[in-house]
Order: sequence, then structure tokens, then C-alpha cells
Amino acid sequence: MHELATGTREGVLFRDDVRCPVHVADLAAALWELAASGATGVFHLAGPDAVSRYELGILIARRDGIDPALLLAGRRVDSPFPGALDVRLENTATQRRLRTRLRGAREFLRTGPGPTAAGEGPDDAPS
Repeated sequence: MHELATGTREGVLFRDDVRCPVHVADLAAALWELAASGATGVFHLAGPDAVSRYELGILIARRDGIDPALLLAGRRVDSPFPGALDVRLENTATQRRLRTRLRGAREFLRTGPGPTAAGEGPDDAPS
């Protein structure tokens, strides 16, 4: 995103490519919690916010003090890149099993770098 905003890389951020990013510290804590519990089965570990790649870029730009107007939007459907456009995971059942709260991008990118869910430092990278 920074390279796109500064013009050192060409490209667009897709408005039609939707995911549910989760904070990496929350993801690590949830994985550890599930592994330690001995639970089996399928567990969806995702953030509660469905955001497009473009919206995620805007959130990161605002957090980092970059003008969001510098980011170009596009549609992945018009690109040569294959894959599903909208990947949303329902994690309500998994979240009920966990003590770890899975934060979405709108929350963990709202105020800028700061302590992670585990309190280990300023790592605010989405997964």
C-alpha cells in the first residue's frame, strides 16, 4: 500500500476483493488457545469486518498519515488474477469457544500502531 501511494509501484487496490482480516497477534493467541485446549474440528479464525482490499488500504493509509486519495481503486474481476472475490468466514461458533477476542481491521487499524492483543509491541499487520 505504501509503495502504491508513493508511486514506487504501479497497481490498484481491488474494491471487489473482500476478506475478513484479523490482527496477527489475535490470530496467534487464538491458534495457541485452540491447540492447548485439544479441541478438534474446523475453526474459522477471521476478523468480524468484511473489507475490500481497497478499504483495507484506506484504513492503513489513514493510520499511517498517508492521503487515501493517492490510492487507486480497481476491480479484480477485470484483472488476470484468479480466485474467489468474496471470502467471508463466519466465526461466531469459534469465537464463543475462545477467550481471545478476534479484532477486525476497522478496530485494529483505527488508532495507529500500538500494543498488540498479547501486549508485545506495535505489530499491526493483518493476516
